[in-house]
Amino acid sequence: MKINISKISFIFCSSLLLFITNVNYTYAQWVLPANVFGLTDDFMGSVLRISNWLLAFTVTLSVLAIIWGGLNYVSSSGDAQKADLSKKIIYYATIGIIISGVSYALVSLIATKLLA
Repeated sequence: MKINISKISFIFCSSLLLFITNVNYTYAQWVLPANVFGLTDDFMGSVLRISNWLLAFTVTLSVLAIIWGGLNYVSSSGDAQKADLSKKIIYYATIGIIISGVSYALVSLIATKLLA
């Protein structure tokens, strides 16, 4: 099995970026210890919090994939196969952003309007 170093480095750098930028600034003030991590008794609040996190995660990964595809496209040097692969990466990352946005909207609609 051939190990692709560029894919491993992309996964490592994107994971590192997500770890560094995943700072929650909403709890900048003193709060009760039970709410430090956003733990509540409300089920719908938990569902919305999880969907917010998943939306941020998928959009961040999709934007990183778009940047990765753009860099690969620029560095393809006229290689049609590499350029087509880069276009597919950008296309599928854009589709991922659209699907995650629609799914977030559906979860928010169901949690706030229909079940509340």
